[in-house]
Amino acid sequence: MKALALLAAMLVTFVVMADDEPLPQASVADIKELVQVCRQMATEDEVSKAELQDYLLDCVNDQLNEMGYQQVKSLQKYQ
Repeated sequence: MKALALLAAMLVTFVVMADDEPLPQASVADIKELVQVCRQMATEDEVSKAELQDYLLDCVNDQLNEMGYQQVKSLQKYQ
């Protein structure tokens, strides 16, 4: 439940950026928190091990997008 509250709080605090400016990068700490939240969601959604990495990357990138940050290509350094 804490994870969902954290996710909701992070979504509420997203930054709106102008279309012509590049999006900022999220901090490593923020991305690590999103990975943990998404991992918990994957458990609740009963995502298989084979699909877990794709699920996590999609989930984290969806959240980063909602928060106004650049997406990441890999979660390798955040796990």
